[in-house]
Amino acid sequence: MLPDILLPMFTLLALATLLQTLSGFGFGLMVVSSFTLFDIMPLTATTFIVSFLSLFNSVSLVIKNTDKVNKPAFYILLFTGIPFMVVGYALLEYMSAGMTTWLNLLLGCAILVCCILLLVKRKKAASGRRRGFGIAGMLGGLLGGLFSTFGPPVVFQCYRQQWSVSEIRFTLLAVFTITAVIRLCMVPFGTVPSSDILIATLCAVPVVLIFTRAGHLIATRVEPSIIRVIAVTMLAMSGVTLIAHNIVV
Repeated sequence: MLPDILLPMFTLLALATLLQTLSGFGFGLMVVSSFTLFDIMPLTATTFIVSFLSLFNSVSLVIKNTDKVNKPAFYILLFTGIPFMVVGYALLEYMSAGMTTWLNLLLGCAILVCCILLLVKRKKAASGRRRGFGIAGMLGGLLGGLFSTFGPPVVFQCYRQQWSVSEIRFTLLAVFTITAVIRLCMVPFGTVPSSDILIATLCAVPVVLIFTRAGHLIATRVEPSIIRVIAVTMLAMSGVTLIAHNIVV
């Protein structure tokens, strides 16, 4: 892979990792939207990279904190989400073959909807309602299969619960870790990344680790609300730009 591709790829991954570490959300959406917008690589390859890199810094945390995971919610989200991940992945493979414009429009719309979810004031819900987790799992699974971004509906639902911060955090991490592994297991049944993509992904691992560490150091000096506004603004701008670009095309 040429340096003129690797440089913007690593730059965008570093930015997405930094904002994810500071704001707590958005790595997948940021990478998928920016890679698509700047035509770094095909969407099928981008979603593979997101699934692979999102596992770093999450697996060890989940293993050490399984007692803090809300098991009923975890199982509902997985059982409802996995079938829809398969549907989403099949749609990605089908649309990426000859409907790239429509796929990019769908991505842009999904990003805007996710931004709205992240901005909506969450009213606390009575814990234990399965229907809400089932719906969140289905929507998250569809987004996870299509764009490797399982998060927004699940984040929205979990933060409505009367749980402790650690319970929310580790439940989300557990769900995202398992769904990333499952998403990677689907790759051999679709468009398999080239050797160049695999090498570039491995080379990106130190970038993610370094900027995750940098994010932790910066977090103590920056107001979280400011970072949240910046992250959502960047996502919204990328969504609008994707839609506008593909409508013009």
